[in-house]
This record gives sequence, structure tokens and C-alpha cells, in this order.
Amino acid sequence: MKKENKIKKQNIPVSKGFGIAGFILSLIALLSLFVVSYVGIVLAILGLIFCIMQFKRGKTGLAIAGLVLSIITLSIGIIMIVAIVIIWQAVKNTIESGAGEIGQVAGNLGA
Repeated sequence: MKKENKIKKQNIPVSKGFGIAGFILSLIALLSLFVVSYVGIVLAILGLIFCIMQFKRGKTGLAIAGLVLSIITLSIGIIMIVAIVIIWQAVKNTIESGAGEIGQVAGNLGA
């Protein structure tokens, strides 16, 4: 008689570590976005990566919440950086065009 090797499937609970880490990183990213936008964007990317890793292991509520927070934070961060660049260029152009006018006014006052 041959013995049959039966492999029993064990119900191993899905670890929630990556989901928790992704959620916390995403939350910190959202809070730090308004202080230092680059740090917030980097943390949001890391949170997004951890949440995706959690999805591969098994979906959890915190992974879904972290994924949503990461996407929102990245969207706000990109909009903020684009707005800062546009405002910076506008201020720079205003200063450069206004420098000639200031020089003319100063020349008229001295004459």
C-alpha cells in the first residue's frame, strides 16, 4: 500500500503590516504636504507602494484607505508644485519688467 501525501491547507491570516505602514505614511504625507511639499510627495509615493504590496497579499481596509490617501496627496502635491512654479515665473517676470521702471524713477529723482 502506498501512502498518499496529503497537504493540508492552513488558514494563515493575512499580515496587515504593509497596509498599516502604507496608511500611516499616507496620513503623514497628507499632513506634511502643506509644510514641505516635496517630503509629502515622497511619503505619499512610499505609502502607495506599501499599499500596493498589501493588495498583493490580501486586501485590508487600511490598505484601501492608504491607497486613497496616497492618490489624493499625490494629486494635491502635484497641483501645488505646478502652482508654485507658475507663481514663481509670474513674480520673476514682474520683477524683471519692473526693474527698468524703478531705475527710470530713481534717475528722474536724482536729476
